[in-house]
Amino acid sequence: MATIQNNPDPKFTPAPKPEKNRTPLLAGIIGVLLIALIALGIGFMNRGTDNAKISTDLVEMEQFKAQAEKQYYESLAELEEMRGSNEELNAMIDQQKEELRLQNEKITSLTNSNRNLEAARRELADLKSKTTGYLAELEELRASNEQLTQDRDRLSTERDLLSNDLQVVQQTNEQLSTERASLVSEREELANKNSELSRKVNVASVLKTNNITVEGQKQRNSGRWVTRTNAKNVERLYVCFNSLDNAVARAGEENFQLRIVNPTGETMSIEAEGSGVLTTDAGEQVPYTKSVPFDFQGDAANHCAEWNIPGQEFAEGTYTIELYNKGFLVGNTSIELK
Repeated sequence: MATIQNNPDPKFTPAPKPEKNRTPLLAGIIGVLLIALIALGIGFMNRGTDNAKISTDLVEMEQFKAQAEKQYYESLAELEEMRGSNEELNAMIDQQKEELRLQNEKITSLTNSNRNLEAARRELADLKSKTTGYLAELEELRASNEQLTQDRDRLSTERDLLSNDLQVVQQTNEQLSTERASLVSEREELANKNSELSRKVNVASVLKTNNITVEGQKQRNSGRWVTRTNAKNVERLYVCFNSLDNAVARAGEENFQLRIVNPTGETMSIEAEGSGVLTTDAGEQVPYTKSVPFDFQGDAANHCAEWNIPGQEFAEGTYTIELYNKGFLVGNTSIELK
């Protein structure tokens, strides 16, 4: 190693120092710069790729937003088309629209805040599915309502027809009732006329009597009956009368009812001896003593009847004799026993 000594001589001029070799340094700097440029280029390339991806995602998100908004409003429009006059159906539509609104807000939140496009897609698909289900449910309800309306209209028509038929039946019944009432009235009138005519004929056919006689009699040992007026000696009452001719009365068996009323006002009658009860033309029930039958041929005839009961005693007083034919009183007389 050489030793450099200071030369005090001012006239001395030192030799110039040799220049350093800068080539390696420059090469290093250039290398570093090249590496930095390469790294910067790569960074720019990566950032461009990221920017391109972000730009693509933004475009895809905006497209999805437009698609989601379109789907939401189309769903609302489809639901609104189902609206009608049925209150139940309209209330269901309002409820379904509110559910879709909430789901649309959820989709909007996913696309605005965290930009979760996949979750937003799932929500949109669910919105579409709900819309389809809602429409099917509404269509089913509307069809059911239409069927109910048709059934109601049919029942209303049937009710109107039945009401008309009922009115016709009622009118027919009223007409029949009027006609029946008229017929009943005519029948009653005819019956009354017939009854009156029958009564007149019956009255005309009543056999009149005359020459009514009554005697108190006692039978002698010879068998012959003799007249007695003393009650103690009377064994029977003997009544005779004439029946007059009658051209109206029918020929055949006829009957007179003989009634004997004792002094106390009682009808003398014994059922076993042929006594009974007759109905007068006035409808009164009158007991009679015995019946006097005969064969009527239209001509006048004479009739006699007795009231003779073994062991019966006659009391003093007046006895009334009445004769009836067809319920009419046709003659009477009386006798007094002393």
